[in-house]
Amino acid sequence: EAPRVVEQQVPILSPQEIERITTTAETYQGGSCAAAVGMMLYAGIRPHEVARLSREHINMADRTISILPQHSKTGGARLVTIHPPLAKLLRTHCPDGKICPPQWPRHWRGLRRLAGFRRWVPDVLRHTFAGYHLRHFRSYSELQYEMGHRDSNLLRTRYVDQRGVKFPSCFWAA
Repeated sequence: EAPRVVEQQVPILSPQEIERITTTAETYQGGSCAAAVGMMLYAGIRPHEVARLSREHINMADRTISILPQHSKTGGARLVTIHPPLAKLLRTHCPDGKICPPQWPRHWRGLRRLAGFRRWVPDVLRHTFAGYHLRHFRSYSELQYEMGHRDSNLLRTRYVDQRGVKFPSCFWAA
């Protein structure tokens, strides 16, 4: 048997850090990264998944984003809910169909640096989404569906450190 992998806990952004990254995203390069940052933070979509999406994957009427199998990390399709703060960002910063600017990885690194994040932990926005979602909506099954996990084991072992979650209702307010 293979030894069990013990993963390190990924931190959750504080309300001040969330404000810093979203404010920077809305001003960086005319807001060209705001929709992508919003999708990562308020929908738990991974950076490389966001880069593969276009406006046609967003259904504002149904309030969903379609992650196709060829766009996801695991090869599974999922529908992600567009919650009010993300809907607001998408209406403002994604009217023309572009979610990520050209050379997205370079812009994503530059935006984080400009926001004052010298050391960035991969998937911190996804973990922030999961922590705030679970604390506010209190449903493992709903979060499992949103994140595209087969079962809740990964959520229960890797995504549930909620010590950093502050004011969850404010996180979800538009």
